[in-house]
Amino acid sequence: MAQHSDLKEYKIILSGLDNAGKSSYLIAIRKKYNFWEKIEDLNPTIKIDYSTCTILRKHQLNLWDMGGQEKFRNIYVNRPIYFEDTDAILYLIDIQDEIRFETSVNYLHELLNIFRNLEYNNEINICFHKFDPNYKDLEEFKERKRMLVDLIQKSNPDMSFRFFDTSIYNIYSLTKALSSSLNKILFLESADNKLKEFAENFSCDYILLFSHKGLIISDYYKGVIDLKEYDTKIIPKLNEDLEFFQALINNKVKIDEKLDFFEDTFTYVKTFIILPTENEKKPIRLFLSLKSTREEGNVDLIKFNVPTLLEEVKEIIF
Repeated sequence: MAQHSDLKEYKIILSGLDNAGKSSYLIAIRKKYNFWEKIEDLNPTIKIDYSTCTILRKHQLNLWDMGGQEKFRNIYVNRPIYFEDTDAILYLIDIQDEIRFETSVNYLHELLNIFRNLEYNNEINICFHKFDPNYKDLEEFKERKRMLVDLIQKSNPDMSFRFFDTSIYNIYSLTKALSSSLNKILFLESADNKLKEFAENFSCDYILLFSHKGLIISDYYKGVIDLKEYDTKIIPKLNEDLEFFQALINNKVKIDEKLDFFEDTFTYVKTFIILPTENEKKPIRLFLSLKSTREEGNVDLIKFNVPTLLEEVKEIIF
């Protein structure tokens, strides 16, 4: 883990075979986490594609997308330097491409041998990608997953793995694997659990903690939310809230919450300002946004309990 300009830097490797779905996966990841580099098309990645983002003004995430074509895979396995100082690994396996399972697992084992030599000791996150909703309940695909999990674990008893079913039709599944890595290296898992517990206690459809730049730090959604729904419902609402509070700041209006009522639901946003420390010139402005049902007394209960939630989250992430 390197130090640069007072930021703690973290290197995250995204790997897998060509056509495993890494580029489409990255579209969702970059959209959510506001990585500065955007994908313009889905052409095969050449060598390594770099992108970066900053979280909470003290963490810099450097995402390395390793090209999956055979000629590049051969370069990587013969140049371990590419994998030095890695903090987290996400490896994608196309669950629909059964013919290439053996090739994908063999490549994974080659990478794992490199990480053994580098004394990597964090979890390896394996994504069974393209596990779309219409395959979720099919016994054939469940058996594919069981076989792969068993093969990977038995061949690598000395390493720790987490397995995820991912699909572009479920935005939460796409970000869950990366969030798991971030939770481990940034210690955000407890914050996620706090948001989930709050959402379940107060019948929230979703709850998000995000920064003044729109960077989602932690979130929870009730049920499955796909890319289209994320684009049409979550992103516009987040942008609307950011624009609202920025207009208040520009006009020096002191309002720290926003409440909108609908027929049977409501949305609520609360501003949370972290005062600067000796090394920070400006305060960190965060927002907690949620949508919940208009059950009797629910609005008042949520407004009453949100400050406590924010203080608990602050103790975790700062």
